[in-house]
Amino acid sequence: RLTATFVGLLTISATYWLGRELGLKREVVIIAASLLAVSFWHVLFSRLGFRAITQPLLQALTLAALLRGLRRKQWGWLLLAGLFLGLTAYTYLAARLFPILLLLAALPLLLSRATWRRRWTQLMVTAVTGGIILSPLLAYFVQHPDAFWVRIGQVAPGTAGLSLGESTLRSLQMLFLVGDPYIRFNLPGRPLFNVFWGTLLVVGWLGLWLRWREREDWQRMAALLLLLSPLLMLLPTALATNEIVPSNLRAIGLIPLLFYLPGLGLQHLLQSLEGWLQSRMVALTTLATAVTILILGGIFTERLYFREWATDPQLFYENDGDLTAVARFLDEEDLSETTVYVTALHYQHPTLAFLSKHYDAVKWLPGSDALVFPEQAKALYIFSHNSPLPDWARPFFADFPGDITVDAPITTIMRTSPPEITPPYTADVNFGNTITLLGYNARPAYTGETMPVTLYWRVDAAPTINWMPFVHLEDVWKYRWSQVESFAYPAAQWQPGEVIVQRVDLPISPGTPPGPYRLRIGLFDPATGNRLPQLDGNGRFAGDSYILEFVGVLAGPLPETMPQSSHPMQETIAPGLQLLGYERGGMEIATGETLPLALWWQAEQPLPPLATRLELLKPDHTGQILLATQPVHNTYPFNDWYTPQFLIDHVDPMIPANFSAGSYRLQLRILNEDDETLFTTSLGDLNITATERLFIPPPTQMTSGVVFGNELLLLGYDLEETAVHEFTLRLVWQAEELPTEDYTVFVHLLGQDGVCCVWQQDAMPQQNQYPTTRWLPDEVVVDSYTIRLPDDAEPGDYPIEIGLYVAETGLRLPVSGTGVTEGGDAVWLRPLALSQ
Repeated sequence: RLTATFVGLLTISATYWLGRELGLKREVVIIAASLLAVSFWHVLFSRLGFRAITQPLLQALTLAALLRGLRRKQWGWLLLAGLFLGLTAYTYLAARLFPILLLLAALPLLLSRATWRRRWTQLMVTAVTGGIILSPLLAYFVQHPDAFWVRIGQVAPGTAGLSLGESTLRSLQMLFLVGDPYIRFNLPGRPLFNVFWGTLLVVGWLGLWLRWREREDWQRMAALLLLLSPLLMLLPTALATNEIVPSNLRAIGLIPLLFYLPGLGLQHLLQSLEGWLQSRMVALTTLATAVTILILGGIFTERLYFREWATDPQLFYENDGDLTAVARFLDEEDLSETTVYVTALHYQHPTLAFLSKHYDAVKWLPGSDALVFPEQAKALYIFSHNSPLPDWARPFFADFPGDITVDAPITTIMRTSPPEITPPYTADVNFGNTITLLGYNARPAYTGETMPVTLYWRVDAAPTINWMPFVHLEDVWKYRWSQVESFAYPAAQWQPGEVIVQRVDLPISPGTPPGPYRLRIGLFDPATGNRLPQLDGNGRFAGDSYILEFVGVLAGPLPETMPQSSHPMQETIAPGLQLLGYERGGMEIATGETLPLALWWQAEQPLPPLATRLELLKPDHTGQILLATQPVHNTYPFNDWYTPQFLIDHVDPMIPANFSAGSYRLQLRILNEDDETLFTTSLGDLNITATERLFIPPPTQMTSGVVFGNELLLLGYDLEETAVHEFTLRLVWQAEELPTEDYTVFVHLLGQDGVCCVWQQDAMPQQNQYPTTRWLPDEVVVDSYTIRLPDDAEPGDYPIEIGLYVAETGLRLPVSGTGVTEGGDAVWLRPLALSQ
């Protein structure tokens, strides 16, 4: 922080130097330096110890050295400018826009007919020098590209909380209307300048256009720097549309160029009064203004900084004052034979890592979204102010042997024995012999709110993978309406015997239809997406998640801000009913596939009986009905709606297998109870291709005749070696009847001792590209697998077993036919023979 203070003082001096190199009058430069010296914004950042404070200093030094080198034609200054330019890149993310500002401002030099050769050479000297200084950082980014993009991804996010226009307007307002609301970097709402200096800033900026008449190209460059800087260097905060807008931190690149504009505005004001004031009086007025700024501005900034900002209790917590108290508490306690759990906004919080010698002993509960009770050990729970003891967790500490201490920054609870945990609803679901879901509780929720879900887990074994719990809200047609991946108690901390009580607040987005839903609960590996399998009592696969049926979603009020579909419409269908728009899948689809299609409705009053019809029309306007239905797959008719209501209806029609291929127009028709058309509209074009189907079985090396679940027949198979330690297995299936589920095929290559598995793959047919629900009766499907054995595999025979199962439950289809065990659920193929 002391370093930052001296950097701030040097920036004031550099501001004066740069102003003179810009060709500004001494009076203007004095005003700029004085304003910067007493700027609450600059004073605050030059005391924080953030690296961002170095950006204004190095920007100022770069520009001052460059302009001096250009004006005096001295190579030393140009080299020095390159040095400062390269160093600027090491300061803060916002500095990445600084070279763009330089390039645009240098256009008068580069396009000058008289001097362009010399100017190009001069600028190349600066650029190459800067590139040399920057090269270590560039090399690091090449080797670690994620380090380059991670912060840019935060500045320009894919999902915006504000529109770009709103964000830009707020960013402009920070100059002298409404500023940064974040207490850590500002007095909430305080602009960078008051209205007086802000008005002069605008006057000064507008007056810069007159400098285009300057004769020297470097003077035009100076004018461009001052003109473009407020626009370009505001972009880091304007583009951060899902962050705090505006942000004094992200706008730090405005310093120092922004501070010359009020002085220029004052200069224009005094020049307009020059006929009334004598020239000597103009200079004295400027000097008096600077002295007034320093004295009154200093007094005012001192009051703001020390008496208002520094004494705000919220600032204490925003700067991790509560975790400082946690560190002090930990270092004063005897933690032997005690498991310590600490809540914080972030996992493994760096503040505690820096301050506490007991950091390695801490187990983290990020966001206070879980409670953990170790088996038979004393437990100390420390709830920080920014992640307090939540209401849902208080009953677990209502009656127990232990001590509760509440201090302003933290709440500490010492528990001497684990509580008796009794879930409202029991489950006993084993996930991979690693963790067991003991039970749960879930309450109904209204749309636009959150559904409270409490999960009770028991750790059975220390995990080798950082499994993360997930909860999905699905309808009975398996459409996922909401999901949460919880980091409540990271798996790296799990210990056998721990009981985890996890709270999940599942958002119910506006538009979710009211009715019964189900929760899909499980764990997955964030690195690969693989799920931890559920095991049955015999240790066999029983699905990749647990399904909790019949949780309720209730119709809530209309959202305050109505979301927009990808195809907005705003069409009135009947009194009180509007079609707000729709969303749909791509322009190409094959027969037998389902077309993603959702209609967005808003009802303001009770509705009469209506019907929805989808039609596919050919270019000659002939066609056929694709689907006639009511909302929510015919379960929630219009006349049963709660009103007012916003509803998203996922129609998702399937293209029949026998539908003629060709180009169509998808049309929506709304009819009344007398089948009279109330409304029609096009939902876009659709090109339908015929699914290639096979009904004549190809020859195979081996025949089978085994039937799976009375639905699918294994006609035969081929097994041939295609490379060293690589074989291709080709299964030939035939549908006995229309399959009722999307089945998954498992292929297990066992060891020579019959133990699974040397190699395995589980996938829907044709590598998940041709689900069984698309098959027709008597259709033949060829399904291939590439089996790769380890390089150190011993020669010999390796048994192969195959079968089919439902992925959701793990239930295998029973097999019947010649040569199979009655009641079995797998088929043994000819062993794979690996030669020397």
